[in-house]
Amino acid sequence: MYLGLFMLLPAVCTLFYGQDDLITFLLSASITSLAGLALFVIFRTYEIPTEIRRREGFFIAALCWMLASVFGAIPYYLYGVFASPVDALFESTAGFTTTGATALVSIEGLPKGILFWRNFTQWLGGMGIIVLGIAIFPRLFAGGAQIMGLETPGPTTEKFAPKIAETAKKLWIVYVAFTVALTVLLIFGGMSFFDALTHSFSTLSTGGFSCRDLSIGAYDSAYIQWMITFFMFLGGTSFVLHFYFFTGKPKRLLKNSEFRFYLFFTVAAAIFITLELMQTGVYKTFSESLRYASFQVVSIITTTGFTTTDFNAWPSFAKWVIFMLMFFGACAGSTSGSVKALRIMVLFKKAHREIKRLVYPSVVSPISIEGKSINEKAVSSITSFFILYVFLFALIALIVLMLEDISLESAISASAAAITNVGPGFDEVGPASNYSHLGSLTKIVLSLAMIIGRLELYTILVLFMPSFWKR
Repeated sequence: MYLGLFMLLPAVCTLFYGQDDLITFLLSASITSLAGLALFVIFRTYEIPTEIRRREGFFIAALCWMLASVFGAIPYYLYGVFASPVDALFESTAGFTTTGATALVSIEGLPKGILFWRNFTQWLGGMGIIVLGIAIFPRLFAGGAQIMGLETPGPTTEKFAPKIAETAKKLWIVYVAFTVALTVLLIFGGMSFFDALTHSFSTLSTGGFSCRDLSIGAYDSAYIQWMITFFMFLGGTSFVLHFYFFTGKPKRLLKNSEFRFYLFFTVAAAIFITLELMQTGVYKTFSESLRYASFQVVSIITTTGFTTTDFNAWPSFAKWVIFMLMFFGACAGSTSGSVKALRIMVLFKKAHREIKRLVYPSVVSPISIEGKSINEKAVSSITSFFILYVFLFALIALIVLMLEDISLESAISASAAAITNVGPGFDEVGPASNYSHLGSLTKIVLSLAMIIGRLELYTILVLFMPSFWKR
């Protein structure tokens, strides 16, 4: 019901700019809200459940994301942006999962309402539809903690308020404040209000949709590129740490080992790529090389997917670094996708421990983060998650190769870009191209991969287990 009401915002945008997609959003809002109202009436109960168990939490989270993607596709299809409903679903799924992959051949010719909706879906998906629901309508979510834990990206969810609704509200306050700040700064840099707002939606959500065909490269402004680089980095930082920073506890941010790990890898990758671009003569000056390298590194590691240039034409070393960063991800509790820095930290520590045990077989060496030991069950879970992540990536790549006559590089990068929620890949799905030429079945597979990646594998995969459906 409330997703339908959100569709009235692009209708207001359409009225303001005097374009022809008003009826599209009024119809879409009506269809979506009425569908929600029908479900509410049919399944209404006068007894509010005292507990939502973990199994129901999985199902609610998965169903919300899938249905949001389906109903979010209605405006694209009704207006005729896509002739195929599958293409509309692909675009909607990429929006809500903040993936940034697009099936659009031309973007700038679309009406403002459609473009607003396209980026707004990423803003909603960034912090999470379910977290938004918990924040505004807590009485509807008796099991809010369980659902928020299933939806929030990352292996941990830190609760810094007594009630889960208060936690979600505080996260949204920070999220909105950053969005407003970036909008103002981009306007100061020469962007129009519409462009600044829509790009702020996609930057803080680490989504990557742009209202320009050339993405951020269309503005050819060092100021705009650095501003978006900085705020993409903030979007990849845990919003819990942001909250502590702005409430007089900045040391919590600086002392956080995951944040330092994330910062170190971002800086290191940017330096390596800068030196490679300088050495190969891609750019003439150090400052230009640093700017383009930093932007692309932050865009990929935070799984945003914005581009300022066709990095597919960069040297092989730079491309491989970018590919590996797709699987790195930013901080847990941020709006980014992929594996997450915290899990990578644990895997590195586990590898170091195993090497140490070759020399000292009897040594007892627990893995610790922030001075706290992580139990072996959690370490095993993270290891299993990473193995499953790589297996699914390889499986999706094989399916894409089977369905499409494209290069191996294109299939592998399309699979990686979908499951990590990055968006642009290499070669035929690179930053200078799009996903429009892929078949409908391939787009359905990649759409499912986006949702699986956004909800961190288990929330979706558990639905395929027969035991899940048994009482």
